[in-house]
Amino acid sequence: MSDATGGVSSQSTPLSDPLQLPKFDNTLGAVLLGGLLAMALWGVVCIQTYNFFMGKSRDKPAFKLLIAFLWTLDTFDSALNCHILYYYLVSNYLNPLAVLFPVWSVIIHVAITSLSNFIIRSMFARRIYRLSGNQVLITSYIVAVSLTDLVCGIVITVKAFGITSYLELDKLSNLMYLNFASGTTSDLSVALVLCYFLRRSRTGFSKTDSLISLLVLYTVNTGLLVAVDAFLGLITYIIMPHNFIFLGFYLLLSKLYLNSYLAALNAREGLRERVNEPRSIHLSNFSHPRFHHSQSRSGPTVVEEK
Repeated sequence: MSDATGGVSSQSTPLSDPLQLPKFDNTLGAVLLGGLLAMALWGVVCIQTYNFFMGKSRDKPAFKLLIAFLWTLDTFDSALNCHILYYYLVSNYLNPLAVLFPVWSVIIHVAITSLSNFIIRSMFARRIYRLSGNQVLITSYIVAVSLTDLVCGIVITVKAFGITSYLELDKLSNLMYLNFASGTTSDLSVALVLCYFLRRSRTGFSKTDSLISLLVLYTVNTGLLVAVDAFLGLITYIIMPHNFIFLGFYLLLSKLYLNSYLAALNAREGLRERVNEPRSIHLSNFSHPRFHHSQSRSGPTVVEEK
């Protein structure tokens, strides 16, 4: 309202209100921390891949080609991480509103992560199939849950190209929930089933059983690490779907899984040497019923050849 002198009152108008900018701690900050940790894990992947090819493994050429493909896939994913960081932190340094809009590298990252994790879970499912005595039902369950995660990742990637801002992620919320949940379920299932069949492989010899216990502990630790990361991504997305904290966890997922798998492959030679080194067996063991039981059946080997 104007006063008698024609002056304009001091009441503010919508255009005079300051622009509400997004918070950077839980958006760009989360992406930065997740991206830096992901690049550090990629460095570990490179070292482990080098150790795998320089080792004394007797793996088939097809399997070595698969490992090379996984490394290439992870390297491409790391390049996407670099592009994500450069786009938001450098190219749009003076454009804070850019954080509201998804860049193409974020979208493709979902498909790459799902594909890499599916391949690794399939290899674990193959190992479970052997350890379980070729039990199809258990193996099929793990493959089915892993396939669900892969399909969700691909569908999310396709549909995400149709959204105009991160605020529209609610349209994909059901797929995001299923993607995180299927990944977490698959990782926990792989760890628990492997531990069960490894413990069933005990022979009664202290050295072999100690190696099996070591494998069980290693499987639990690595499986839980990946599952916890996926679970934290799910929880943060449910609680805070409109910031990037969940994305920080998601950037780490495929690299944690690949590192776990490569570490298991590279540990085989050391375990094989410990199994094959000379050891003395007390004569009383030959009269022990567990010794006769271990000789009467051909259980799965502790160190598996690919």
